[in-house]
Amino acid sequence: MSGNDQAATATNNNDGDNTKEEWEIRRDELKATGDGHFRAKEYQPAIQAYTDALQLDPTNHIILSNKSAAHLANGEKSKALHDARKCVEHSDGKWPKGQTRLAAAMASLGRYGEAAGVYSKVLNELDPQNEVAKKGLEDCRKKEQQIRDEKERELKKMQMELDQQKKAEKEAPAQAQTEHNKAEEKVGDEGGEEGDDLLDDFFSEVEKATEKPKPSASKSEDKTESSDEPTNRIKTQLNDLGTSTSQIDRLLQVNYEWKNLNPFYVLDIPHTIDDDSIISARYRALSLLVHPDKCLTDPVRAKTAFEQVRKAMNQMNDVDKRKHVRALIEQGMKQGKRDWNEECSNNSSLDVNNEEGLTQAQSKATMRIFAEIEQKRREVERRKRKFEQRERAQEDDEKKKESDERRFDKQWREGERVEKRVGNWRDFHVGGKKSRTS
Repeated sequence: MSGNDQAATATNNNDGDNTKEEWEIRRDELKATGDGHFRAKEYQPAIQAYTDALQLDPTNHIILSNKSAAHLANGEKSKALHDARKCVEHSDGKWPKGQTRLAAAMASLGRYGEAAGVYSKVLNELDPQNEVAKKGLEDCRKKEQQIRDEKERELKKMQMELDQQKKAEKEAPAQAQTEHNKAEEKVGDEGGEEGDDLLDDFFSEVEKATEKPKPSASKSEDKTESSDEPTNRIKTQLNDLGTSTSQIDRLLQVNYEWKNLNPFYVLDIPHTIDDDSIISARYRALSLLVHPDKCLTDPVRAKTAFEQVRKAMNQMNDVDKRKHVRALIEQGMKQGKRDWNEECSNNSSLDVNNEEGLTQAQSKATMRIFAEIEQKRREVERRKRKFEQRERAQEDDEKKKESDERRFDKQWREGERVEKRVGNWRDFHVGGKKSRTS
């Protein structure tokens, strides 16, 4: 570029700057500083420069977009999401780049479904050829598929292990039992005693409250199978279940929230039953016994018991969940048998052929499995809630900070100070050129 061209460019730039107010020029300078730091991968200084620029222009969607990108590059995912949402808000949701910033922040937090929805919106409504949105949508779908595949592999692996255990026990019971014992010891060594304290009260009560299986339940199954009328089935089930009081007491015994994790236990039927008509008849009969409208003497406890029954039936109506529950019970039955054999070997006064002792050991082992799974689920939920609370706290802090900055900016603009500074700037433009030519 020649000297004359450079001079012309400088003159044009000065003319452009002359149309801006002082705060706009300062805003652009801060943005340019932030952009330079960002390109140099100096993310914290870039964030600070963008923050200073937003103090002068809090609704500038371009600066909000750049600040979101800087936060994301700096590993501050929640802050990146907050700024991206503000960017979309102040661009009326019609700026494709702001939407892709929002989707990128969501994806960084593992919200692949939400991110995919935002990317799809860009492609369907704003910019069908947007390459960033195309790649982002493809990546989100891959991530979602990976998560689904991983869950499916875990389920298949568990089912395969259960099938192998059944086959091994049929072909070589002694060898299978030895292998299971070794496997359980290994799991015990790896898991340690973590979480046992939370279940001490529960399992101490299990020792006292483990109930004997009712032989009459199997008899009622034979009767219901031989009967074609639903009404007769319900009557048969009612005769087997006993009184409303006894069922409410059973469903609301000590630590019932742990014991009732097994829906077969709640409905008081063997886990081998897979006939929908029998399960439905059992549910209706038990519901009639514990429904609050039928238990006027104790409606509060009846309502709680009825909720337990309805929750169990919801699980039974899901074929996959029912299959999973049955697999867990099978695992508990095997573990209970191993526990009983070990207990008998350590105590010569116990008879290994005692069916009552074996049944109690299997019931206790099954309840332990359900309780440990529920404990893990609650821990995951607790961590998720804690993470969400931390996210909300960060967003609240950002909102408060922005509110304070806007209030300060408003006061600064309305005060005598800004009028005086703008007046000085205008006076400079009036006499400034003369001073340069002198």
